[in-house]
Formats: sequence, C-alpha cells, structure tokens
Amino acid sequence: MPAGVYGNLIRVDTAIGAVEEVLERLPLYAGVAQGGVSEDILQDLLFRFPRALPISAVDATYGEAVPVCRELSTPAGYLDALYVNHLGRLTLAEFKLWRNPQARREVIGQILDYAKDLASWGYEDLQSRVSLATGRKGNALYDLVREHHPDLDEATFVDSVTRHLRRGEFLLLIVGDGIQEGAANIVDFVQRHSGLHFNLALVEAALYRDGAHRLIVQPRVLAQTEIVQRFVVDGSVERVVTMDDDDNQQETLSDQEEENLRFWTAVLRDYAFADITAEVPAPVKDSSLYVTVRHSGFSGWGLCFGGYIHRRQSAVGCYLTARKDQARDVRIFDELAASFEELRAEMGDDLQHWTNAAGRPRIGFSRPAGLAFLAHDEESSDFRDAVLWMRDRLDRLVSTINPKLQARLAEDR
Repeated sequence: MPAGVYGNLIRVDTAIGAVEEVLERLPLYAGVAQGGVSEDILQDLLFRFPRALPISAVDATYGEAVPVCRELSTPAGYLDALYVNHLGRLTLAEFKLWRNPQARREVIGQILDYAKDLASWGYEDLQSRVSLATGRKGNALYDLVREHHPDLDEATFVDSVTRHLRRGEFLLLIVGDGIQEGAANIVDFVQRHSGLHFNLALVEAALYRDGAHRLIVQPRVLAQTEIVQRFVVDGSVERVVTMDDDDNQQETLSDQEEENLRFWTAVLRDYAFADITAEVPAPVKDSSLYVTVRHSGFSGWGLCFGGYIHRRQSAVGCYLTARKDQARDVRIFDELAASFEELRAEMGDDLQHWTNAAGRPRIGFSRPAGLAFLAHDEESSDFRDAVLWMRDRLDRLVSTINPKLQARLAEDR
C-alpha cells in the first residue's frame, strides 16, 4: 500500500471467538446509487458536525467552531460553509471531490478569493450576508455562537470578529476525497504569494459506513501553511511580518525602535477617533503607523491612513495614500485631491498635498520640527506637544476624510 493511503477500519470485538469486521471506505467519487457519497452529502455532514473536521489540529485557536451557514454569498461566489468560534475566529471551508490537478488549483483560487472578499468587510457586512443565508434576523452570527456559549458578551464578540476581518485572519479548509500529489507544493505556493494573514489546510475526509444510518469520519491534514503572512504597506513599499513579530515580548528593541514605540504608545493611549467606524491601531515599534480604510481594495489597504516619524527630514506627520495598483482606489483618491481646497477649508490651513520620494501622492499634515523630543521624558513639554499635535491631526484627518471615502466606496460596490 502506498505511503499515506488509508487502510480499512477494523472493528474488533474482544470477546473470545468473535470475528473482526472490516469497514470499507466509501467512494466519494461515485454516485449514491453505487454506494458512494456525493459532494453535497459530504458538505452537509461536515457542516452539521464540525468536530469531524480537524480544525484544532490545524490551529487550536479556531477550535470549538460553530456552524454558521452554507452557501455564503460573496462577490467572488458562494462559499460552501462558514464557521465561527466564541473567540470570533472564522473558518472558511470548501468541499470538493478531487478529480484532477486542475480542480485543485481552481478551488484553492476560489477560497482565496472568498477570503479576500471577507477581509474587505466590516462586521455589519458579514452579519447582513449571514442573515441572508440563514433567514435569521438580528445579530444572527452572535446568536448562533451564544447558543453554545450563553455567557458570551456581544460587544466583545463583535469586536473580535471585526479585528479578524480587518487583518484577514482566517482558517481556510479545503476538504476533499483524495488530495494527493503536489498538495504540499500548492500550499507552499499559496504561502509565498498571499497577502492575507491566514492558515490554509488541505484535508482528506475518509468515510466508512457503520450500519444503516451511521458513518465514521476519519479526517487527516495532508498539507497546511504556517501562520502565514500579514502585509504592512507604506506607500508603494510592502514588507511581510509574521505573528511572532507582534507577539514576541522577549524581543530586544533598538534605541530607535524604543523611541518609536514610546511615541506611538503615548499618541494612542486612551485614543478614539471622532469617526467611531475607524479602528484605532495598536502602537508599533516602527517609524510608520497605519489605519486601514474599510471596503477599499487589497483587503482594506488599497486606501490607508498613515502616521510617520521621518528622521532624515526631522519631521512627524500623517497622511492618506492609495496603492497605485488599485485603480478604483487611485480614482477615489484623485477625486478627493481635486477638492483639496474644500478639504483645507474644512480641516485647516496646514493641510498639505504632496508627493513622497517614491512618487506617491499624499494628503495630510506634516510637522517639520527637530526630533530631539523622542529621546526626552514623556513628561517633557516638547514630547507632550508632539504627541498632542499628532493626536489632533490624525483624528482630524481620519475622522473628516474616512466618511467621505466610505460614501464613495459604497457607490462603487
């Protein structure tokens, strides 16, 4: 028998003289009339009984998944099944019978498209699609999970789902009946070329009949990505970071990184935008800080706000920019720039429109002052002045422009 191929399941009765019983694997590629299991039956079975999927084996933080809906409508098509757990972590699943390598590539492309669509949604967008798929009113997503976790706090759950949507943090499962040659190579390609922060696993589900109305499900993970990439965008520059970059509390920071982190921590301490739909980012050790624009392209990064510390120019500032490979977002940015004088009248005479060294146009504020304050105590007047300036200008920029962007993006959906 080739390596990695299932053998039959054997039921053994330990009583003396008992005879073992062989449970043969059901063919998934055959029709029901031939004793097999159809794709639809497989999908329904694994949706109703999510513990038959090796979710925790792939990533334990997605465990205890609750089935949400089948056939979730997205711009890219209909996702086979959606699950969520009490931590607000979403699992997307596609169930396919693997007849040829082309089918594998197509379904992987499909589920990546679905993930990109979800990463551009806010909680309200997801909730409306779930209500449409389930026919349930109210906060259906939360209500489904609360049935299993009665003490679940609604606000905490909504915030968690929102955060994972914004970051593109999902578990993607492709479940089939014999994913064999080249599976690891396909997953490796996905990992190296993706812009989202997800886990993807190829799962083989072996089914065995155990009586007239009973099935035994034996799942196994054939290939999976690591905790994958997340992108950070600065104008035209992208850099990939991993979860460990954020979570490694033992990391030794350089003096410059410590200064950056201290400044952004002071700026964002107890911070909130006047536009409550804009999400406040976490402090970073980098010179640049980013605020995504929901519903823009490239998973919310097609348009984004940035705050910066520019040591060569001895300046701090904040701005709005657009990725030049996202045509719709560039067009919306240009429309906004065309009304620059109106924006300036609304936001202040110090609003600027400039182009950075990479040729990227920006709208925002700049404070060309010495950066000696970064090394000073947080109680020093120059440090406090810089922090207060950034808090005010960042809020003024985001809270004035983001509603205009959301209205324009809604028109273009």
